[in-house]
Amino acid sequence: MEYGIRYVVGADLSPKANDLALKKEHYTLLFIKDAGCSLYFNQVLLDFPANSLIFVPFGTLLKSNPKESREFVLIYFTESFFCRSEWDCNFLQNFFSTSVDSSTYRFLSVPDEYLFYYEFVRTHLEMARKQSPESIQHVLAFNIIKQILLLGEVYLGDRDSARFMGESESAMVVNRFQQLIIEHVSKEKHVSYYADCLKVSPRKLAAYTKEVAGKTPKELITDGLVRVAKRLLANSKLSIKQIAWQLGYTDENNFSAFFSKEAGESPKKYRNNWKK
Repeated sequence: MEYGIRYVVGADLSPKANDLALKKEHYTLLFIKDAGCSLYFNQVLLDFPANSLIFVPFGTLLKSNPKESREFVLIYFTESFFCRSEWDCNFLQNFFSTSVDSSTYRFLSVPDEYLFYYEFVRTHLEMARKQSPESIQHVLAFNIIKQILLLGEVYLGDRDSARFMGESESAMVVNRFQQLIIEHVSKEKHVSYYADCLKVSPRKLAAYTKEVAGKTPKELITDGLVRVAKRLLANSKLSIKQIAWQLGYTDENNFSAFFSKEAGESPKKYRNNWKK
């Protein structure tokens, strides 16, 4: 299914065949309840405070902490589920491209007066899943998820504006670098191009990305390219050769070799697994 809701405790996100909630190829919203919780983001164990909302972008691998006894709510959805217009697609990519608290998620504390929203979301998403026909389910779920993201944009925008002057130069440069990757990685893969856009030297950019994201600029560019390739393989009807051309590869074999090395499986196998 293109969207869903899970209640996670302990090892509830242990690997299960074809479980969409475990796949990296979707976006996720985490509602952390009043006890807080911990879970793994890309193999790093993170602890989240009570009453928080976490926005997790495409390409993030989540794994629950087997020792964790506190429950949290996980809502997941695919890009194809959310993108019903060009505006939706642009909003989704822009929203998740801005990473303030880390390179993998955005964080928002939920004020006490809005804690009822947990129950509101849970009840209405559950109600959406029980509706018939399925088209009604999708419309209800889409509107609820879109509302959460729009409200997140409003509150995060206010907070980001207030913090902007206090944000370190390195964080701001890397944040902008990641946005540029999303916009241009299909055609531009050289570090020097992005360094020129950011008006910093490649060496300075490397120092910033190492400090903020723990990766080199080239690694971040590669990560961005792989994410775009995965989106196209999962959500488009383009042939693998067409996708290779769209990503700047004149030889399909070179693209397949690159993707296999970075993703651990061939483009064809990845697409087939995604469609199961």
